[in-house]
Amino acid sequence: MPTAKTPMGLPSAAELANLYVLDSMKGFGPQKFKVLYQAHIPAADVIRNPNLLPVPGKLGDPIRSQLKKVSSKLIDECAKRAEKQLKVAETTKSQILTFSHPLYPPNVFNSNNPIGILYVRGNVTVLRSQKTVACVGSRNIREPYSRLHESFARTASEQDVTVVSGFALGADTIGHKAAIENSGHTICVMPSGLDRPFPPENKDLWHTFLLNDRAVFVSEFPFGTGAASLNLRKRNKLIVAFAQGVLVSQSAATGGAMNAYRFALEQKKPISTFLDDGTEDTSGNKVIAANLKSRGVTFPSSDPDELAYQQWLRTLSSST
Repeated sequence: MPTAKTPMGLPSAAELANLYVLDSMKGFGPQKFKVLYQAHIPAADVIRNPNLLPVPGKLGDPIRSQLKKVSSKLIDECAKRAEKQLKVAETTKSQILTFSHPLYPPNVFNSNNPIGILYVRGNVTVLRSQKTVACVGSRNIREPYSRLHESFARTASEQDVTVVSGFALGADTIGHKAAIENSGHTICVMPSGLDRPFPPENKDLWHTFLLNDRAVFVSEFPFGTGAASLNLRKRNKLIVAFAQGVLVSQSAATGGAMNAYRFALEQKKPISTFLDDGTEDTSGNKVIAANLKSRGVTFPSSDPDELAYQQWLRTLSSST
């Protein structure tokens, strides 16, 4: 986990503007931000002198070439953007976290998706949770999988494991609610700016969670950004970055929750699911069960097995 170098609160307008400049460079993704941070080189220094970029050879050369052509217009645009984002953050009582913030989530920093700028509303300290599990599934989840999903999220909360999900209808909502209703904590990873509740059907739940100190909303997307298909996919990758392991409760093989499964494989995170029932609705469950690696589990789909949930959750914590 990075060492805090700045006090809690919002970054300066200059710091944020410089990060926006780097973010506009093609190929300058999360890992490049992390490399720069770990090299203790301020973004402003790299913009002034691209040769300072600590990325060697063919990976770094295209970025250095772009940085050498950075225009005063781009710098001005990023400065105005930073000022606007900071103003919205203050108005909405939000935080903007960079790696130097003391509450930047350690699980995300240590993942393969260390997002350089995170926007946060709610109790930011929840992001420090390291005992975490992603609970995802279909927006059209049905019995018995909806009951099983709720039971798993409830058990996780009782084990002091934070439930991470995407605030979508169906499985996500069930998991978030189960965590809060059982005195647990939950992280809602959003596919849009945090001034835009999404989906609109969850607007009331959004406002309820904002008043609950056991819930937090987080997004990699600036204020004012709407939800889009690519953002939904990126949201799933960030959900997995937050989590020690991933439960996919119910999904068709072509369902959006399968993105979380693929990202979990990519990030080498343990995966669990429930036994499929032979229908298309659970064809994704069948795919997952057939490809589970070490520490993966297929739970029965007849009745909740809280003991099995507890055992798997303990293996997640013991592996970190």
